[in-house]
Amino acid sequence: MPEPHFTLFDVQRDGMPEVIVVNDALLAFPHHELFPWHLRVRIEAIEIIENGMPSPAESQILFEIGDAIETAVLNGRTQQGAKNSLFLARSTWNELRELLFQVHDPEIANAALQELLGSKQWQRSWEFRMQEDPQWKEAAYVFALFPMADGNDA
Repeated sequence: MPEPHFTLFDVQRDGMPEVIVVNDALLAFPHHELFPWHLRVRIEAIEIIENGMPSPAESQILFEIGDAIETAVLNGRTQQGAKNSLFLARSTWNELRELLFQVHDPEIANAALQELLGSKQWQRSWEFRMQEDPQWKEAAYVFALFPMADGNDA
């Protein structure tokens, strides 16, 4: 498994500013077949200051919720004790915080997120969607942010 390494981008998506942190160690990860599921978690921001971006106080709330979600997803282990999920990116744009992961066993990640959803009353509404994506096509947008990305990466 590659050690996570992060790159920060300030970009535009659909005409809106986006701040996105990407685990660039996954650019060269050759074993996409081990993590064939794409998981996207969306947290709704409420206190927006400009261009769909959260206020500093709102950003703090989004980080707290996002950290709990990341911990739940990334702490999942397969029956053999291996990592079940890889962190791909965290994005803030258009009144949303999005967390992206690549997942080995969707049932493990789903169970962790369902438990987390029911564990308490959350300060912000959040939802998740997981889909099979063995070629990591859903990650293409993230990988395309890197100038060195080529056909296999983008």
